[in-house]
Amino acid sequence: MRQWISDASRAMPRSPGQAFVREFEVASSVMGKLLRDRGIRLSDKEAGFILREGWDDFETRVRFVSGVSEEWLKEVRSLSAGLAIVTDGDRENVNRLLRHLPLGLYFDAIVTSEDVKSYKPNPPIYQAALRSLKAPADQSMFVSDSPQDLRGASSLGMATCLFGKPTIDASRELPEGALQVADPRQFPAILREFAETH
Repeated sequence: MRQWISDASRAMPRSPGQAFVREFEVASSVMGKLLRDRGIRLSDKEAGFILREGWDDFETRVRFVSGVSEEWLKEVRSLSAGLAIVTDGDRENVNRLLRHLPLGLYFDAIVTSEDVKSYKPNPPIYQAALRSLKAPADQSMFVSDSPQDLRGASSLGMATCLFGKPTIDASRELPEGALQVADPRQFPAILREFAETH
């Protein structure tokens, strides 16, 4: 599973000028290759059927990560002028997840790579989120568990915060000035301070 996630992330057409391909198509192709490398002869389309079955099961089991709850979201919402989800996921998959998690109640916008035909860390997806919130980049904070995603937001002048326990070399990958939060429960205090200074 980790191999598939890692390979799928690397296979996303993230370089400027590369043609956009939906995340599900990339993930199906990577799954097909991994299966074929293990002697299981399936087309990418057949691998996509397997992937869809796995996704259907996953979406019914999805839960908030430790430290995040509806109460936490309410608090973060109360400290923000606006919140957006920015995801490389396909619109269909995101909408399906939203049926199982009450995120729509707390976010003003949901921007997918499919919507803007560009993956993080390229500027269009961040710019679309900022436009939808009518928010200036220099008064906005982007939060992610991916240093790569933070670099894209930082390039537009957004403040950044890495969620999760950093790896040994993560700090070398982070944009200058990026904050790090190991426990999401620490984030409201950071957001309060950011709101007071911006």
